[in-house]
Amino acid sequence: MSAAKEQDVDITKVPPQMLVQLQKGYESEIDALTTSLQQLQTAIQKFGDSGMVIRYLKEKSADKDIMVPLTSSLYVPGKMEDNNRVLVEVGAGYFIEQTADKASQYCDRKIKQITDNCLKLQEFIQLKKLQLNKVQGEYQNRVDAMRKQMEQQQQQKQ
Repeated sequence: MSAAKEQDVDITKVPPQMLVQLQKGYESEIDALTTSLQQLQTAIQKFGDSGMVIRYLKEKSADKDIMVPLTSSLYVPGKMEDNNRVLVEVGAGYFIEQTADKASQYCDRKIKQITDNCLKLQEFIQLKKLQLNKVQGEYQNRVDAMRKQMEQQQQQKQ
């Protein structure tokens, strides 16, 4: 259901089955948003690590022996020819050669941008959780009212 339609729905007037559907929809949306938030936090960590490595490389002098990672667990010996030029992946498999300073600034900008997006996403998740709590509360009120009505009917029969 779109956000506009959700705001138009008066949950006190919808049948219990629709409340259950709304609840399931909110839960799945919150799960998807939470997964996205975790992915953004992982990206922040990766850019932070990259910035740290760039600063480390700048401190090393050129013509130093280094270990070059081929995979996460396989390294080969190499020699650093220039510690001031790096290749930065900017997305979709594209790389740009930059100075270490510019690459470090790029990482810092990406961290700030992603952090801002994380904060917005966290606020949106909180809003969805509040909406979910309202639906759950309304559903519980309906269940309690039905239970009370059934108890009253049983007492009248006796």
